[in-house]
Amino acid sequence: MKPLDSAKSLALLLLAMVAFYWKLILSSQFSLLTNFETVTQAYSWFHFWVESVRQGTLPVWDPYAFAGRSYPGEMQTAAFYPLHLVLALFPFDRNGLLAPLLYHLYFVAVHVMAAWFMFALIRELGLSRFSAVIAGLCFSIGGFVGRVLWPHMLESSIWLPIQLLFLLRALDTKALFRGLAYAALSGFALGLSILAGGLHIVMMQGLVLTTAIAYHTVHKIHKSGVVTAASPDYKMWKQPILILLVAVSIGLALGAIQLLPSMEYSARAMRWVNGGAVLPAAQKIPYSNLVDSLSPRGLVSYLFFETTNLGPGEVLSPYLGVFPLLLAIIGIWKCWGNLWVRYAAGLAFAAILFSLGSYSLFYGLVYAIVPLLWMAREASRFLYLAHFGLVILAAFGVESLFSKTETPSSWNHLNRAFLWLTVACAAALAAAAVFPLPAWRSETMFSFVVIFLSYALWRYIRAGASGNIARFLVAALILFDVSAFDSAAENKAEMARAGGNHLDRLLSMRPAVQFLKSRPGLFRVQVAAETPLNPGDAFDLQTLNGGAVTMPSNYFELQSKGLLASNLLNVQYFLKPATTADPGPLYADSKWKVYKNPQAFPRAWLVHQTAVEPSPEMLLRRLGTPGSEPEHLGLLAAPLEIALEPASTGTAEDASVEQYSARHILLKVRAGSRGLLVLSEMYYPGWEVRVNGHREKVYEVDGGLRGVIVPQGDSRVTFEYVPRSVIIGGLLSILAFSAALLLLISLVSKRAGMPAELPN
Repeated sequence: MKPLDSAKSLALLLLAMVAFYWKLILSSQFSLLTNFETVTQAYSWFHFWVESVRQGTLPVWDPYAFAGRSYPGEMQTAAFYPLHLVLALFPFDRNGLLAPLLYHLYFVAVHVMAAWFMFALIRELGLSRFSAVIAGLCFSIGGFVGRVLWPHMLESSIWLPIQLLFLLRALDTKALFRGLAYAALSGFALGLSILAGGLHIVMMQGLVLTTAIAYHTVHKIHKSGVVTAASPDYKMWKQPILILLVAVSIGLALGAIQLLPSMEYSARAMRWVNGGAVLPAAQKIPYSNLVDSLSPRGLVSYLFFETTNLGPGEVLSPYLGVFPLLLAIIGIWKCWGNLWVRYAAGLAFAAILFSLGSYSLFYGLVYAIVPLLWMAREASRFLYLAHFGLVILAAFGVESLFSKTETPSSWNHLNRAFLWLTVACAAALAAAAVFPLPAWRSETMFSFVVIFLSYALWRYIRAGASGNIARFLVAALILFDVSAFDSAAENKAEMARAGGNHLDRLLSMRPAVQFLKSRPGLFRVQVAAETPLNPGDAFDLQTLNGGAVTMPSNYFELQSKGLLASNLLNVQYFLKPATTADPGPLYADSKWKVYKNPQAFPRAWLVHQTAVEPSPEMLLRRLGTPGSEPEHLGLLAAPLEIALEPASTGTAEDASVEQYSARHILLKVRAGSRGLLVLSEMYYPGWEVRVNGHREKVYEVDGGLRGVIVPQGDSRVTFEYVPRSVIIGGLLSILAFSAALLLLISLVSKRAGMPAELPN
């Protein structure tokens, strides 16, 4: 395609996105940032990420949430996703936070990328520019991608078309080097999907790459006619398997800087699953807890949009739009002979069957047989693959619908079926007018209207209209249809009246946070509210709160001690709603009150006695009981390597923090005799300690704190966070990036057909 045509297509998609997301771009009355999870997780995480990058440091340890945690350990934080660098180019708003408009513009830009990537894939399949534009539009604003609001899942999901595009090039070339180079580029896109943080999406993409290669190879073998059951030719599998290995290897290696810290973290974390159960993150989720699925009734929502009764748990609507569904049916009917139409249809059917979860025997068998697929958790999220397949089919449907080679009589069967559907919808609308029952939902009524419009447009095109007006009407109808059910942007005024604007709640904390930051010393704050949000990451305030879907095991278990845990973790202040009736606040405004906690432990202290409790349960049970007070006795899971000395009478001991940052802590310690320095910081692999320049062992004390043996006298103790998982993962990622870049340069230099820009 000519560069000018590519620019026109991109401009059309960009205009369509601006029109679709006008509430976010052209108005200040709507926002994505009213939802509790979005504000507590993505928005606050972005602020911490941007601020860390601007300070020239990798965001690998977050000191502001949960008394300190591994930031990339929670994969959804997307700690190393390179596209987030765009956010660091713009200043914070007057509240010192990421500007909501910037968040919205970035969200829309990701959707533009999704549309453009699908456009490129459809062009690679040999279809027209208009078919590719419609496919890009449907993929971006409809179905799963159009409704998922979590940035990590959205940003991971957009890369599948590019992965498949380069995979197709790798499979279609006869030159081994060129095939492996394209495979590496496919793996590069897979690696970016990993870095975006959507593990569930990445697993589904891996299924697509694997099955696409297998399907293409089987088709090629049967088409060649050289293989029989009696004499199979395994040589034809060698190159496809090699292509898959290269793609997956490059993808995993590029994503290693994210994957390795996440694997390290998951072995030490807890997660919540449906039913209120809390399980180790690495433990296989019981089948009975995997209840998120699309109900059989929810299948009707492919044609009639529904907002309720779609299934238990977290279920996204499968609605792609009436006309796109019609186009997908046409694509199957008219283009069944095409290899990738059959694959897309099979993928969509299998994904729909899987999305039924416990209703589907297929889902149960896959859960029992396929290793690690249980990590994808929500069966309904496989609607992503169903929509991906349907969009490809819709592109072929557009191609057939606007083809001049089709005879009018060849459409008779579909025309009659569509006519009867329209008549049935008209009868339902008439019945709803005569008998207004609650069952007649407004969303369903609107779908009936869209079916009428779709039928009218269908007859208009079949009457011979195939020019720009007909094409414009197709795009306009899709936008009109899907936008009616777009619930991403919430009305801020309505949410404020209902008390559901959580960004406003977060901003209301700002005066109280400023007061807390004016207080001397190093301390933590705990928000004691029903929905505590994440002021730590948003306002750089060390807290016990935060946004997460998992939690470090030692922190989770320590929290069972209630107020004692808060005391041990240096919580000197509680931030409570203004409606709290507790007397004696240090600070109060119309929204919040601040209370002093006189029982809080300092950030570091010395003990000269320890006790060993190998059982974590017994250790926590004993912690804080008479005779096991943390200020005098350190509880350990294993004995110290060097015995402590009794406390020296008459000698003052002191431990003070001289320097503190996310990855570096310097303390001055004065000990009357050899003792154990206990630091009110969470124990986690990667923290190294030096005492007077000598490397020492870090012990886990009191069920989750850090400890180190210090000698008699004055000492300088330095803690540094040097995570091997990040270092090793970073080296692998750099190697993968370098390999993919070298292969791309080689392709370009050999004029092998690789364009300098994104392929069309």
